[in-house]
Amino acid sequence: MVRVCEKITAKGNIQVLPGLELTHVDPVDIALLVSEARKLGAQIVIVHGETLTEPVEPGTNLAAIQSGADILAHPGLITEEEGRLAASQGVFLEITTRRGHSLCNGHVASVARKCSARLVLNNDAHAPGDFVGQQMAANIARGAGLAEEEITVMFNNSQKLIQRARA
Repeated sequence: MVRVCEKITAKGNIQVLPGLELTHVDPVDIALLVSEARKLGAQIVIVHGETLTEPVEPGTNLAAIQSGADILAHPGLITEEEGRLAASQGVFLEITTRRGHSLCNGHVASVARKCSARLVLNNDAHAPGDFVGQQMAANIARGAGLAEEEITVMFNNSQKLIQRARA
């Protein structure tokens, strides 16, 4: 995976970072799997959070944050305690453009604001049609209740995450 990402990046059209999303993993195993992924060269580690639209094991959000994952994706009804921990651990919370997973974007934005947790926006694309442009992404963030300044910060957080991954 690391070599493939390097080859694609070398062509110069797009920068690809090796990473993965741990999905539907027993919370007890998340920390070990995040660590193992990093040892194998993953520069970005995402954990699939407790979205309302899928049967995700309770405790996944907390385990993801405690593991030091980079992003907790679609965390559903994340608690303020988890939001504060994400802020202190430097784990980004996701505002998603993906249908279904986006049902709790407003709640995630509210918790992030209260707890000073950092947000990133993600398409969570499963097919080419899932990608949205910058304008639609900003509109989805507005729909989640984010102010213009918060949207700018959220987009800048993505750049910071990439810089952190390269370090």
